[in-house]
Amino acid sequence: MEKLKNSGVKYTEKDVVLVAKNYNGKFLWLEKGNESSGLKHIEKQHQKDFGANTNVKDLLMKILPLKPLKHFSRKKGKKLADIYLYKKNSKLYLVAYGDNGYIVSFYPYEKG
Repeated sequence: MEKLKNSGVKYTEKDVVLVAKNYNGKFLWLEKGNESSGLKHIEKQHQKDFGANTNVKDLLMKILPLKPLKHFSRKKGKKLADIYLYKKNSKLYLVAYGDNGYIVSFYPYEKG
């Protein structure tokens, strides 16, 4: 948490629920969030995709250090979202986070 404090990015310390690094050492964090981003968004919109017994924060901690298979950007309104495709135990996951490292969303991905 101390390195996140010293990183210069804006965040709400009391709302941070997870701090991690990705495969190339970039600091990432997850906040409690709201309906459109963060843990609240993930739990409300995607918990059914994970399964009832999945601990989203624990799974994120296992996935984020992996090198993503693919990176792409998607425009959502005026903002550009960076989305990363990861593979863990033969399953695919999408993680969206901003340039500042804030994790916006996370969910299993099924080709189709």
